[in-house]
Amino acid sequence: MTKKQIFALSPIMLAFGLHAQTTESAQTDTAQDDVEVIRIVESRIQRVSSGATGLGLDSFDTPQSLSIIEDDTIANYNLFDINSLFKQVVGINVDQSETDRTYFNARGFDITSMHIDGSGIPFGDIFVGDLDTAMYEKIEFIRGSNGLITGLGNPSGTVNYVRKRPGNEKQASVSLTAGRWNNFRAVADVSTPLTESGSWAARAVVVYQDKDSWLNHYSNNRTIFYGVVDGQISDALTVTFGYSHQDNNSDGVTWGAVPQIYSDGTQVDFDESTTTAMDWTYWDTLNQTAFAEVSWFINDNLNFTSKVNYINYEDQSELFYAYYNTGLDSSTGLGMLGYPGKFTADDKTLIWDNNLQGTFEAWGLEHTFNLGVSLADAETSDMDFGALSGFDVMPALPNWTGTEVARPTWADPYQAGFTDITLNRYYGALQLAVTEDFDFVLGASFVDYENEGESWGASTSTTEDGSSPYIGFTWEVWEDLNFYGSYSDIYQPQYYLNEDLEPLGSAEGRSYELGVKKRLDNNLLISFAVFRTEQENLYEFIEYGDGDGIDDDDYSDDFNYALYRGVTVDSNGFELEVSGQVSDEWFVQGGFTALTMDDEAGNEARTFIPRRTLKLLADYTPSWEEKLKAGVSLRWQSETYFTTGFGRISQDAYALLGGYVQYSVNEQISVSLNLDNILNEDYLSSVRTEQAFVGSPVNYSLSLHWNY
Repeated sequence: MTKKQIFALSPIMLAFGLHAQTTESAQTDTAQDDVEVIRIVESRIQRVSSGATGLGLDSFDTPQSLSIIEDDTIANYNLFDINSLFKQVVGINVDQSETDRTYFNARGFDITSMHIDGSGIPFGDIFVGDLDTAMYEKIEFIRGSNGLITGLGNPSGTVNYVRKRPGNEKQASVSLTAGRWNNFRAVADVSTPLTESGSWAARAVVVYQDKDSWLNHYSNNRTIFYGVVDGQISDALTVTFGYSHQDNNSDGVTWGAVPQIYSDGTQVDFDESTTTAMDWTYWDTLNQTAFAEVSWFINDNLNFTSKVNYINYEDQSELFYAYYNTGLDSSTGLGMLGYPGKFTADDKTLIWDNNLQGTFEAWGLEHTFNLGVSLADAETSDMDFGALSGFDVMPALPNWTGTEVARPTWADPYQAGFTDITLNRYYGALQLAVTEDFDFVLGASFVDYENEGESWGASTSTTEDGSSPYIGFTWEVWEDLNFYGSYSDIYQPQYYLNEDLEPLGSAEGRSYELGVKKRLDNNLLISFAVFRTEQENLYEFIEYGDGDGIDDDDYSDDFNYALYRGVTVDSNGFELEVSGQVSDEWFVQGGFTALTMDDEAGNEARTFIPRRTLKLLADYTPSWEEKLKAGVSLRWQSETYFTTGFGRISQDAYALLGGYVQYSVNEQISVSLNLDNILNEDYLSSVRTEQAFVGSPVNYSLSLHWNY
């Protein structure tokens, strides 16, 4: 398959989504009874995103930085989960400070908004589980303030997962992968029309994966099912409905990770397989989503879309946390203490979005608008099972076997926390064509936010109203050369508790971006952006405690709460990105990011985030052998560090090299070899805290692909 780059986003947000309807392709002599068939068939081909603003702009005309990872790139580089995929995206950093919880950040700030087909609400700063990518056609990354998308402006950006949809022809594929650490994966993907005319069609994706790890005791098993049906019920009305089920089960997990510094200030140097996990630990998550969409093609200039998503998330875990009070002794390896825990969580989210999008003419030019209402309700319940044993003094690190502490006896559960969040948004945006070459993008999102909640007896309840205005412009100075700029307020409620066990309150600030985008032959896009973010009252972790301000010798009341303070942080930087076909044989996607981050005193802030990163994916399809294809991946980051009470934990700059070689046996069958961290670079997965584990050493896998 020849790789194409299409600079148009799929629906970036449910509320702004436009289920594109195209009638222009219909011939004027088409019979009236064929119109509905043409409309649904064409809409499958022409699904266009609403972009960063909800106005159906392609990425060249959108006044923000965008990156899109298509499904063929995901398949070629074996980017089977979001952690491996995010690591290859320009400007995105991944902090894996535990085996099954991950932080993502961009432009120095945590990503808190992840959408599926544009639908979602901010989920917090940490992601649990190992989300599979098999059900997605592409994944879109909008960097910069996202107030028009979420209603809660966050300066990092938004991730949007675009679900696979049925095609117009019968298609099927099966992929089998076997790799290092007993990794086995099977994927089946089938799409078929349900009617002879093609007005109704369905698609299903099934995944099974089982794998071990370079970390002692850790293993992961997951199964995924995704099904979707779409069709047309009249010449103006189309519907889509579907269901996804992701069951993710991990054993031998870490809660926290391996300490990275001794009490004398020297950094540890443990083997890459070292872990603090006990062999009875597990962390299981279940994500179930049911969704429905209705699109009403009112006329050639007006479209109404209504979408409903119901998400049920379940989390069950038995964990073991290893920590110290006086530090880890460098000569004996002693000093660690044990803290077991058992938890369950049940989260239910209902999101209903309604959007009216259209175009109109004035002053001889065409303008675009959208208006919408998004209503969301999310309820969470967290249960804690107190451990009746297992608070042991631990033996010397490393070389734990996972049997040092027996599985505890658990007390009856009690409700440790709950939330009931209502998030209602009212928004609008306008693309105003001042001239044929100059457009203004104006918009605003108004939010009613209410959270009734409690965390270990402390109230987290808040009620707030806020807004995020958005101003942008694009100016095509010369043909295929766009100069752009955008501004948005930052407004984000925070559920964190301060030292007085009161809600920290909202983070507020401003986000600016200026840039230039150049479109070349073969649809190659080069973009350059400079950005600045000013944020006040941003949460910063202080410590775990019970809120009494006393450092107790007894562990029992020192881990009740995670306590935070609000800080002021400024971020400044630039990004350079290239994406597209540079020649008949080469396709590249990658870029360079550089930033600085300072607090109110002028000191470096959030030093666990690399100040410079380079990402590159380069695919080669030689003209001298059409059956052969190869690719190279490169990921480099500058030094990072974290300052503890014992000294500094540092991670030197490092680069990871990977790639693949693929050979097509015939039109239906191909085989591929994938390699990651080819040079076997030694690096830490994160320096966000005092604990971390060593990242994956050299990895390899062999895959067999069949396409019908």
